[in-house]
Amino acid sequence: MTLIDNLRGSPGAKPTHPMQAPEVAAKLATAEGELSELEGQHGGVALDALAGVSGATERLAGINRQLATARERVATMKAAHKAALDRDEAAIRAQRAALQKTQIAAVRKHLEARDTAAVALSAAIVEATKQYHLLLDRSAKAQAACPIGTSWPGGTLCEPDPIRKLVEHELFRASASPGGHDSRDFPGAQLPGSEYEWQPAAVPPLADKIKAASQYVMTELTAKAPE
Repeated sequence: MTLIDNLRGSPGAKPTHPMQAPEVAAKLATAEGELSELEGQHGGVALDALAGVSGATERLAGINRQLATARERVATMKAAHKAALDRDEAAIRAQRAALQKTQIAAVRKHLEARDTAAVALSAAIVEATKQYHLLLDRSAKAQAACPIGTSWPGGTLCEPDPIRKLVEHELFRASASPGGHDSRDFPGAQLPGSEYEWQPAAVPPLADKIKAASQYVMTELTAKAPE
């Protein structure tokens, strides 16, 4: 299979260079057909000439001239067809080289953007980890500072386990797609409940839940504080 055949067999691969070989091949096929027809007549006319049939000698001379012309034309067409194939394949190679150059540039651009994203993600994870530890530390210190004579209220999202779950739910809210069809959830993301499977954005934000819990703690503690 030639390079031209391979290119034609590739979906979406359409050479911009006008192919010359197909047109020449069609002309060659016509010339070969005409030659074949003359060769088919030649034997009978030659036999008639040998047998002394009237006018056969003149017809044989005419067919011989036509055969010489037809054979010369077929030889010319074959040479032209070979040259056309070579030229077409050279043009396709040049086009492919240009396309590959463009594709390599696109690959380089995407990889550079990926590298930049990796740097940003790494920095974001470091910052997120810092804030997560701060959230845990401040929650524990808030509990430790509970006023004497009062008890710490329940459901305040100050323990490590509920905070971890909040982070997992926040990752789901920020990264999941409806129904999870593209599997691009951030590592560690967890679905809070089936009601959010098709609407991740409806998951209550972590910051809102933490703030509401903090307000609840202050309301409870100030209500219990002595006058």
